Amino acid sequence: MKKLLLILTMLVIASTGMAQKSERTNAFMYNKNVQYDKAKEAIDKAVEHPKTIDDAKTWMYRGIIYLNLVFSEDYATLSDDPLQESFTSFKKAIELDPDDKLKRADDIDPRIEAIGQQYFAYGVDDFNASEYSKAAVKFKKSYDVAAYANKIDTLALLNAALASVRAEEYQQSLDYYQDLLEIGFNESDVYKNMALAYRNLGNSDDMFATLRTGREKYPDDAGLMLEEINAYLSIGQGAKVVDDLKLLIEKDPTNYSIFFVLGTIYGDEANAEMYDLEKAENYYTKTLEINPDYYDAVYNLGALYINESNKLQVAANELPLDQTEKYDEMTEIANEIIKKALPLLEKANELQPGNEETLSVLKSIYIRFNMTEKLKSLEE
Repeated sequence: MKKLLLILTMLVIASTGMAQKSERTNAFMYNKNVQYDKAKEAIDKAVEHPKTIDDAKTWMYRGIIYLNLVFSEDYATLSDDPLQESFTSFKKAIELDPDDKLKRADDIDPRIEAIGQQYFAYGVDDFNASEYSKAAVKFKKSYDVAAYANKIDTLALLNAALASVRAEEYQQSLDYYQDLLEIGFNESDVYKNMALAYRNLGNSDDMFATLRTGREKYPDDAGLMLEEINAYLSIGQGAKVVDDLKLLIEKDPTNYSIFFVLGTIYGDEANAEMYDLEKAENYYTKTLEINPDYYDAVYNLGALYINESNKLQVAANELPLDQTEKYDEMTEIANEIIKKALPLLEKANELQPGNEETLSVLKSIYIRFNMTEKLKSLEE
């Protein structure tokens, strides 16, 4: 009797083990028949049971099934992150199969490559949707998957770094750019964006050190030159980069932003050494010849004229009372300067309606010249 009980117990144990292997077989068949919901249910049971949890083939099937979920319109939502689950499963299968009995080159390696490509595609989608922080994560995952397969995906890491810059996650971008330098990728954009990151982190020493290294390697690169200009402008030393800006104009004569920066440098009254009304006016005008609707240039040129007219009017008001002729002459010149500013300020208001400072100046001009209808329209 005891012997019979022992035999029955062994049969129960054997049948339980077979049942779990049956779940794996069921998962395989459901997957083959594109019944991914049932395949997922079966394989999830198989990877939890002691009899099959350490079986490499079980995890390989799980990786295959979860990857199929990724590309299935009907079943993709069955897992919160099927792509990561697939990758984790394939790694587990490889770990449990040190002798490569599964022949990973046939069924696993191509799918791992597909996982990396899909992460990259997700990164592109997020980047194009301006979801830069999410894009950076996806691109980095794409890079990590490739690294697991002993491949270096420079483009994925470069995109992760750029997306981090766009997301204003500057320290993260620096880490990625440093990784790029360590693997031998040292294009000019790496130094430019590293300098930009340091600038936004307030680290002037590393910013200028990076720019020096970059400019030594790429002395004629316009992007690096422009970033160096931004670096000096950020610390109030625009005068140091005027020559570089003029050189940039020769290299890129249609870049309106370069003309605009020169306009701001020469139009900065706080810097008496550099302030030059005629040069500022000239550079702002050239900016608008290239890009007539560039708000900053439209507004700045209008403000430049208003400031100049105000200085002249203040000087006129300080004249002795007996110099009425001189007063009238100076006031008339101030009025002519204001008239040059008026169409610019009106256009600025059209480009960005509702700016309180612009509206205030326009109202004062309309009152000054008795432009009743325009004043009424503005107030409405």
